[in-house]
Amino acid sequence: MSEPPEAKAQVEAPAEGETPAQSKKGAKKAEAKAKKEAEKAKRAAERLAAEAAQKAASGSGEDVGKDNYGDATIEAKHINAERIYLKNLGKDHVGKTVKLRAWIQNSRMQGAKMAFFELREEANWTIQALMGVDEQKGVSKQMVKWAGALNSESFLLVEALVKEAPEPIKSCRVKDFELQISKLYVEAKAPAELGLTLAAANKAISSFEDTDPVQGMKDLSVTEQTGGAPSASLGTHLDNPVMHKRAPLTRAIAKVRMTVRKLFAEFLDANDFEQFEAPCLIGAASEGGANVFKLPYFETDACLAQSPQFYKQFEIAGGAKRVYCIGPVFRAENSNTPRHMTEFTGLDMEMEFEEDYSEVRNMIESLMLYIFRGLEEKCSEQIELIRSVYPSEKFLLPEAGKEVRLTFAEGQKLLREHGPEEFRNVSDDEDMSTPQEKALGALVREKFGTDFYVLDKFPESARPFYTMEDPKNPNITNAYDFMMRGQEILSGAQRIHIPELLEARMRRKGLDPASPGLKEYVDVFRSAGVPKHGGGGIGLDRVVAWYLNLPSVHLACAYPRTPKRLLP
Repeated sequence: MSEPPEAKAQVEAPAEGETPAQSKKGAKKAEAKAKKEAEKAKRAAERLAAEAAQKAASGSGEDVGKDNYGDATIEAKHINAERIYLKNLGKDHVGKTVKLRAWIQNSRMQGAKMAFFELREEANWTIQALMGVDEQKGVSKQMVKWAGALNSESFLLVEALVKEAPEPIKSCRVKDFELQISKLYVEAKAPAELGLTLAAANKAISSFEDTDPVQGMKDLSVTEQTGGAPSASLGTHLDNPVMHKRAPLTRAIAKVRMTVRKLFAEFLDANDFEQFEAPCLIGAASEGGANVFKLPYFETDACLAQSPQFYKQFEIAGGAKRVYCIGPVFRAENSNTPRHMTEFTGLDMEMEFEEDYSEVRNMIESLMLYIFRGLEEKCSEQIELIRSVYPSEKFLLPEAGKEVRLTFAEGQKLLREHGPEEFRNVSDDEDMSTPQEKALGALVREKFGTDFYVLDKFPESARPFYTMEDPKNPNITNAYDFMMRGQEILSGAQRIHIPELLEARMRRKGLDPASPGLKEYVDVFRSAGVPKHGGGGIGLDRVVAWYLNLPSVHLACAYPRTPKRLLP
């Protein structure tokens, strides 16, 4: 009997525990699937390897230097090393680890493992510093990358090893040494864009329109060198006081200014002058006229002092033989010129004399020569730096015993005979204009070889009411100006110490001796006998500006005040 057809199609079932037999077609499918999964795994492994390599190259792996750098603006960081200042750095520091606080002046990356910096302390004290990856010493790739991206003018706390430079570093003031940074913390961050770059701040002013800053300063590179950076206007400088004052040029001018002030006091202290303080708030104009600032003062009005003149004389009347004061002076003059400010610093002195007012004049002359010679000695480095930006000829001084003293009439005569054509008819009875002063200064330099001289015996019309007239000629006065490079920096005179003469001269000047302020002034000379005396007032800002031959007196002042500016 034959088998039924369905019996032929049956497959013998596998025994328990055995793997079912796979068809050819199924085997091929399984093989293809396994191959595909292997390729997928290979690509994933390659991707992970690439990511790991990229991660390692970018320095975003484990950071071995994480404690040696970072933001210290909130949480203070401490470095246990000798604190050094760049001006004191020497060979004895080589090989030592030191601590430094400084600004980033410039920075650049060299590849991914090295960053170079110029670090700056006060003025132009700069040094080259470098940071290279050295994981054994805790300097990681992440640290170098982070440090190289810091903004210029950020303030840093640095630990570094002092090394001798392989060759002099021309771009830095410290030329023979460099720093190898091992720790770096930011104590104060700077913005990415500066309103005024250091390079621009250290160049000559482009415009003295102080309310019209140059446009586009925000587009300047913060790492430009001085030679390539555009200059900025006075307005831009004053609107960015921090960067303006950080410039080595500004610091050098400030040093000259303060040295003049110190030398002024030093000379007078050595010559038995006593310092006193004069008030700035007074009850009436000290110089007369309309150029006085008035302000409400409780139930009355007050003025800002145009001069400490009255108070110097009060001191003399009170028994002091010789006095001086240093302080602000205010002039409400709507003069927008490079010579004028509404507030300036006055260096004032007054003294009793024995026989003749020339004793006072000669004392002031000696004072000024002492200041000029002191500047040559104490500020030669600063003067050289300033002249590299604002070129000028050396300030010439007369030889000892050959000081130049001209009467006002002699000065006018010199102008008439040897000056420019427009001064052929200048008068001996009218005050000099600024162009006349400058022309006479040029003639004196040419004829006498000095930029400093005295102009004496000014016409009566050119002097204030308290100036003593020449007893031999009432049309002239015992008054003098001191000139620098053809510009006046001091006015002085013998003062009237007799009350009747003082009142008479006030009336001739159109003033009322009984008016508030003036009455109290005259009463000082009525109250007791006052000795003969004289003095002078020096404009500190002008002395600095004219000595350095700066284009504007505003550059000699830290915070100039003009009719257009009260800030910062």
